[in-house]
Amino acid sequence: MVAERNETKILLAIVENDPLYKQALESIFSLSPEFELTGLWGDTETAVREISRRYPHIVLMDIQLPVIEGIACIRKLKKVNPAIQFLVFTDYDQDDELVFDAFKAGATGYLLKKDGPELLIKSIKELHAGGSPMSRSIARKLINFFGRYPAIDGKEHLLTKREEEVLALLSEGKMYKEVAAWLGITMETTKKHIKHIYSKLEVQNRMEAVNKWRS
Repeated sequence: MVAERNETKILLAIVENDPLYKQALESIFSLSPEFELTGLWGDTETAVREISRRYPHIVLMDIQLPVIEGIACIRKLKKVNPAIQFLVFTDYDQDDELVFDAFKAGATGYLLKKDGPELLIKSIKELHAGGSPMSRSIARKLINFFGRYPAIDGKEHLLTKREEEVLALLSEGKMYKEVAAWLGITMETTKKHIKHIYSKLEVQNRMEAVNKWRS
C-alpha cells in the first residue's frame, strides 16, 4: 500500500555520503515544518532502488558518490521519474563539463555546499515553485559558455523586451524575488513573465530557457 503524500510540505530525499553533511542535513530538514524528509541515503545504489517508492518532490544530490556517481544516478532516475526535480548539492565546481553534464542529465539546479544552509533552504523552495536555483559561480559558468554563441536569427521578436530582461537576470542565477526587486515589479508579475517565457520557448525550466535562447 502506497503511503499518502503530504501535499502541504515539500517532500525531500537526500543522497549524500559525507557523514557530517548527512547528519547536518537530517537535522535541518527533519525538524522543519515546511519539509518532510522521505529518505536519506549514502549511496546511489540504494537511492535508485528506494526513491521511486518514496515519490519525493525534490532530490538533493551530491555528484561525488561511490559505485554509481551522482550524475549517472540523476540520469537513470529522471528517465523513470520525470516529475522529480534534482538539485545538485556539492562542493565540486572546478570542471565545467561536469556542471553541464549534471544539467543535461536532468538536474534543475546546482548549489555549492559552501553557500550554506540558508541559501540551500531558499533554493529548495524556489525549485519547488518552478525555478532553477544556482550558485552565482555556476550561473557565471553558464553565462560565459552561452555568451560565446550569438542568438539564432529570427528570435529577436519572440520575447518582449521585459521578458528578455527577466531571462537575462535568471541566467545570472537570481531568484524570483531578486528579479522582481531588480526590475521594480511584483512577484506575481515576475512569475507571469517567466510563465510566458517558458511557453514561448517551449521549455520547462530556467536552464532550458537560457540554453534554447542562446543556442
